This record gives sequence, structure tokens and C-alpha cells, in this order.
Amino acid sequence: MPRLTSNDYLSTRSALFQLWTATDGFVFAVLSGHAQRDLHDYFAFTVPMTDREALAHRTAMTKAFPSLPQTAGRAFQAVNAHVNGQPNQMVDRHLEQSTVTVEHAGKTRKIRALGVAHPKVKLDLLARATVRFIQDDMNGKLPKSNPKTSPPNRSRK
Repeated sequence: MPRLTSNDYLSTRSALFQLWTATDGFVFAVLSGHAQRDLHDYFAFTVPMTDREALAHRTAMTKAFPSLPQTAGRAFQAVNAHVNGQPNQMVDRHLEQSTVTVEHAGKTRKIRALGVAHPKVKLDLLARATVRFIQDDMNGKLPKSNPKTSPPNRSRK
């Protein structure tokens, strides 16, 4: 893949900003959280900057994380392919991994949970969700997990 020129970087950054604002970020949910973070970190498309500041940001991020331009470029290609209705392995793999099959009342259903990574973690929302989850768990409102339908444990040891 050819190197990204400064003009290409700025136009990609602008295109990502347009997608972000037009879809409230939901179009990015077809990418893994890591891929979304790569886009935010490298292109910083939600951060207001002049062109000169954006190019300085690009230089700093490339120096600090030499593989980031490539991984962010792949993530951009993936989301762009999805928006244009073209198949993409990165998107397909993430959608497949985000889908589980569950049985309830004799019916089999597929459920997919996707998330949107924001440029900054909203700690107040995260804290509220954590407290609510713990309260629901303590009050017995959460369903017991079923090993047959639960996704595999992917934690690293």
C-alpha cells in the first residue's frame, strides 16, 4: 500500500469525521474496539484541530507507535468498504465473533452485541453502568449463564 500523503491523511480524517457525525459513530461498531481505537488515536477525527496541528499529531503518533498508520489504514479501509456495501474480512470476522446463538422458549435466536468506542471514556456513564450491573446481580435480576450458550472465555492467562 502506498504511503499516505499529507493531503490523503487530511481528507481521510475529514471523511471519518463526516461518518462519525452522520451516524453518531454507529457505523464504526462493525469494527473491533481495538480497530476503532486505532482510528481515533491516529486520525483524531473527533478532535478539533487545524490542518497543521493534525499533521503534527500524525507525526507524533507515527513516531510513538510506528505500526499505527498501517493498522489505522486497514481499519479505515474496512469501515469504508462496509459503508460502500463491499465485503471485508475484518468486518465479517468482527461481526461473526460478536454474534452468539441462544435458545429461549424452544426458539433459537442469534444475538449480536456491538459497541462504539468514543475518543474519551465517559467515566460517569461507566460508573453508573457498573453500579447498575452489580445491583441487578445482587438482586437476582441477571440470568444465570448457560455454558452451552455462553461465549467462550477468551481471557488470556
